[in-house]
Amino acid sequence: MNRSAIADLLAAAALVVVTPGLAAAAPTSPTPSPPTPTADHVPWRWWDGAAYQLTHGLADPPALNRDDCRPTAERPHPVILVHGTGLNGGNSWATIGTALAAEGFCVWAPTVGAPEGMGSTGGLDSLTGASAPQLASEIDRVRGLTDADRVDLVGHSQGAIVASFVAATVRADAVHTVVTLGADPAKSGEGPPEFVTAMLGVLSAETTRRDAEATLAWLGDEGVPFARGVRYVAVSSDYDELTGPVVAPIVPDWVDLQVVRLQDGCEADRSGHLTVLASPRAADLVADALAPAEGAPAEAHPPRCVAADQVLGVLAPVPPR
Repeated sequence: MNRSAIADLLAAAALVVVTPGLAAAAPTSPTPSPPTPTADHVPWRWWDGAAYQLTHGLADPPALNRDDCRPTAERPHPVILVHGTGLNGGNSWATIGTALAAEGFCVWAPTVGAPEGMGSTGGLDSLTGASAPQLASEIDRVRGLTDADRVDLVGHSQGAIVASFVAATVRADAVHTVVTLGADPAKSGEGPPEFVTAMLGVLSAETTRRDAEATLAWLGDEGVPFARGVRYVAVSSDYDELTGPVVAPIVPDWVDLQVVRLQDGCEADRSGHLTVLASPRAADLVADALAPAEGAPAEAHPPRCVAADQVLGVLAPVPPR
């Protein structure tokens, strides 16, 4: 991961960050709740979440943060989506969040790690002092709302690291599955990109030291950033500007990890680090990871293959699944 690539992606992310508001660990759901979204409501542009916020008073897309949603026998685990650096829950997850909601999942997308006064710009504060405890609190809140024993986490970029950290350190008994996008599972134990926080000057030397110590402790005695009893699915793209092609790391036998290449069976999907957030194939792979079709052949319900590139994202009409 080089500094030029990070700087380029931060500049792109700035295009989807909305005007800062008051910091909050989780958005408030609208009252009354809008109708449950269907597949026809899924937006397929990676900036649609930001566009919705800009035109709706910073509110999150209607599929997200529905506190009245209750899990079903088919979808027993609430899903919490964790955004990346400089983004927020609403502008990151309009596509995948709506797609999951249309398939019957209950979906929450908090904003975590937003420095004071930057409530809509997350992922810029301390791992141990902000992002991780805020995500842990949201897990507790959602479990309390739904009476679910465990939740599923889906993280993008830095959000993948935060989700994996929380699942392995403070809420392992409360997490069923962690799905990651835009992250290399072999490097997740390195923690959030220190260059970003150093460049922005948002962390003190003491906070940086504490985060570094927590990251080392995260690896545990066996040196792997995974928790026993938690499933991990890493969805990767060969065209990701930060990770590049990802190879499944060598892990102990007790680690339940699957690395899924976005281009396997669909070389036309060249989604990059940000555009993967609106890839139909990525949305389908995430849904399949959260609710695997036990006993059904994979070819019975294959993930869609739609042409997409690193910058614009989807380049063709998206068919129903």
